[in-house]
Amino acid sequence: MARENDSIDDRIDCLRTDRIPATLISTSGYHCEVWRAAGTIIRSDERRHMDIVIKTRRSGCTWPETRVIGREYQRLRGALGDLVPDTIYIATRINGSYSVVALADAINRWFDVANPSNEDEAVPLFQRLRRARDDLELFIEQADAWDREDRVIDLYGTENLVLDSNRHLRYIDSFGVFFYADLLNALDEPDPGLAQRINISRQRLDYLRHLWAESA
Repeated sequence: MARENDSIDDRIDCLRTDRIPATLISTSGYHCEVWRAAGTIIRSDERRHMDIVIKTRRSGCTWPETRVIGREYQRLRGALGDLVPDTIYIATRINGSYSVVALADAINRWFDVANPSNEDEAVPLFQRLRRARDDLELFIEQADAWDREDRVIDLYGTENLVLDSNRHLRYIDSFGVFFYADLLNALDEPDPGLAQRINISRQRLDYLRHLWAESA
């Protein structure tokens, strides 16, 4: 879903949303809405182009929860490097309630990698794109290592793992990037929604292993 010539609907204390022309590019995320803002800012007489996505969380977020989100991002960025866009998280109020907003480098999504229905196109793509295939191998290795710790990377969301317009592999989720599988055993009544998201994420990780092998 996208709306042109728009502005951010939410009132965000840390941003002058009334002065930021933005386009709503996604409402389908489980955790957030995503806006894209581009333009020129002038600071100390220097013009600088800005092209970012602004992700507004759907629900409130306490300061301890914001710190957890930041640690998850640092874990991703530390392991995957440039596969993860530069992102900053700001604890703020959204529409009067304590929450968090993410500001990330904009990525021009070109191809949804983790969608098994795209296999016929994906295999020849990764046969040609050796750097992307090497990056896919790194992603799989890290995802497997996290899974052994019951930390399942989110591949349930729409277009979390993509090729960008430069044909580089990017993981672009920002909130709730891990599902904690041990919660399924810790709760008296496991959340069926969580179980579904974990199962689908693991199935798609299996598919990525298959894609990597088939594109050798």
